[in-house]
Amino acid sequence: MNTFTNTLVPEKLIYNYGKKAVEFNTIKYIESFAGNYSMIRLNNKGYICSSFTLKHYTTKLEGKCNFFLARKGLLLNLEFVDEIMEEKGVKSVKLSTGEVFKLSRRLGSRLIEYLNEG
Repeated sequence: MNTFTNTLVPEKLIYNYGKKAVEFNTIKYIESFAGNYSMIRLNNKGYICSSFTLKHYTTKLEGKCNFFLARKGLLLNLEFVDEIMEEKGVKSVKLSTGEVFKLSRRLGSRLIEYLNEG
């Protein structure tokens, strides 16, 4: 008997040990916070402090659901990326909300390649 399981990517990020969820399209970015915690920044200027590490969210979301690790400690939702800027050899990403983040050389180059492919 063949079993086929088609796993769909959930439209919500589950946090707080499965007790709560937030929709992917409302998350601007997730950043590491105070060691083993993560701060999930929302589009409505709110935030969620999670006891899971950024690595946990990166393994679940990167490459799926339009999330990309832009530098150590920052997982971006590409739906909010407005432009990538370069000034004096330093690359930065500007979100549609006006926030600007520096990119690492290696991960920033990977992000630019990824955006150019799509």
